[in-house]
Amino acid sequence: MVKKLYGIIYMTPRQLKLSIVDLNDFSIVEDVTSNFYSNHTYEYQHNVQAITMALNGFLLILKEYGVKNYRFWGNQQSLDDISARYLGEQIYVRTTLKVHWLNTSQLTYYKAAAIITHLDNFKKISSSLTFLLSLGSERVSLSQFSNQKFASTWNIDLGSAQLYDVNVALKPNMNNPIAVLDDYIGSKLEHLKHVFANQTMPSNLILQDALIINKKFIPYDQTSYTMPLEEFNNLYRKVTNASDQFLMDYFEVDENVITSVTSYFLLLHKIVKLTKARNIILTDITVSDGLAIERAQRIGLRKQNFDELILTTAENMATRYLTSKSHRKNVTLIAMHLFDQLKKLHHLGQRERLLLQVSCILADIGNYINQQGHYNHSAYILQSTKVLGLSNTENLIIAEIARYHSSESPSSNDTHFRNLDPDVQMKVAKLSSFLRIADALDDSREEKIRKISVSLHETELIIFAYSNQNIALEQWSFSNKAKLFEKVFGLKAILKQRRQLQ
Repeated sequence: MVKKLYGIIYMTPRQLKLSIVDLNDFSIVEDVTSNFYSNHTYEYQHNVQAITMALNGFLLILKEYGVKNYRFWGNQQSLDDISARYLGEQIYVRTTLKVHWLNTSQLTYYKAAAIITHLDNFKKISSSLTFLLSLGSERVSLSQFSNQKFASTWNIDLGSAQLYDVNVALKPNMNNPIAVLDDYIGSKLEHLKHVFANQTMPSNLILQDALIINKKFIPYDQTSYTMPLEEFNNLYRKVTNASDQFLMDYFEVDENVITSVTSYFLLLHKIVKLTKARNIILTDITVSDGLAIERAQRIGLRKQNFDELILTTAENMATRYLTSKSHRKNVTLIAMHLFDQLKKLHHLGQRERLLLQVSCILADIGNYINQQGHYNHSAYILQSTKVLGLSNTENLIIAEIARYHSSESPSSNDTHFRNLDPDVQMKVAKLSSFLRIADALDDSREEKIRKISVSLHETELIIFAYSNQNIALEQWSFSNKAKLFEKVFGLKAILKQRRQLQ
């Protein structure tokens, strides 16, 4: 079998990693990690020179292996969009590499996909209650799996950068900094206590990206190590009562790294108690593994689909904001039918289909704030809350679709729409037009229309709605909401009712 080599460069605020992967079987051909940047800070901007040197070194390695297909990703948790653009430009002019930034929701998604695919016995492990704790520079994510399915995820503002800063600030001024740090971590987990208040079932806890702990316990030829609760508790007591010198010797790290070790154990101890974990599974499966899986899917070497992670997150959000499950299910059914039957008309792909599906689920969440102008409230919520697995641009698209799914239509007079990139404008307009029609066909919220068929002609689209009930309200709503479809596609949409045989 011919090797399909792919290079993955992944940048965090502390170091860079290059993985050269054979996408046929995900075997690692080369794995290179840079030293921690010489400037011991979690801010990219102070380490541009170190980043540039490491990247140029990686490019030489890729050339030596003859790898022509590679991509460069960066962890954006600590950067706003403008700062990310500035940094990306600085790196590009020094290396010719374009950085593709990953937000927290994308990082969580790729890490989860990697665990599902690569962790030994994951199906068996996740058949009972299982949690995945992924450490990050600015945030920690805690994801839940049950009955071999993804159930939910929570983000916690307790990344390595915050823990480092708090630890450094406390040590010179406190006789007992561990107690204060423990209280600080506890305050950040307060919002999760009610989530797990009634949990009595023991669980498994998978720990991801704990590099220092992994190095100590995961065997050289393995990707994971299972630590029973008793062993973890003994280790926790050892770490929290040890001197820095002992920890440096025990974990074989220098003084600049050891600062975070105690913090991580305090955090992990609280998560273990919160989730009632009985086994802690350490793994060195990372976001890079998830990025390799995505590439293999894109070129047809892998058929596994992780859209369910995204859709489950959307459903959880819709439920949290008390939207009608039957309405969103019916609207989704109709909108997906329109999208699938009109491919020759819209020329959009499977990713846009997924964005429409997510939009159908989340369009009405603004009703939780106020029914009047709920579409604007929906857009605001979606701009503030990233959906798992979606990029910043994709989150913007579903927010704008939610804004325009009801009474307002995209217009050049609208600042929100005018400031979008032209290709994003077209996606928003096309997908909004499908959602508006689907929403109109369930305007009464009584599911009078559960089946449609379409007939596409040169100048018009005829939609046949199958129902034996009075759909006058749906017809009136359709006449208003279908105007956007006509404006976008240049075809008049016509609704006709067809009776169903009893």
